[in-house]
Amino acid sequence: MSIFAHSRNEEEIEEEEEEKEKEEKQNNDDDDDVAFEEVNVSFACEDCDYRWESSFESDEDADETQYCPMCGTANTTQI
Repeated sequence: MSIFAHSRNEEEIEEEEEEKEKEEKQNNDDDDDVAFEEVNVSFACEDCDYRWESSFESDEDADETQYCPMCGTANTTQI
C-alpha cells in the first residue's frame, strides 16, 4: 500500500506543478497586456492634405517626425 500512496503523491505533486506553470504563464500573459497600451494618432500632410492614422506604443513615439505616406514630405501635423 505504501507504493500506491507514494505514486499518488507523485501524481499530486506533478499536477500541482502543472497548475503553477499554467498560473505563471497566465500571469506573464496578463503582464504583457498591461505593459503595452496602443495609442492611435491622426496626422495630416500640409503639402498634399492626405490624412492618416498611425498606432504607437506610447505618446512619446508619436512625437517623432512623421512622413506622409502619399507624398513623402515631413511637413505633417498631428491632428
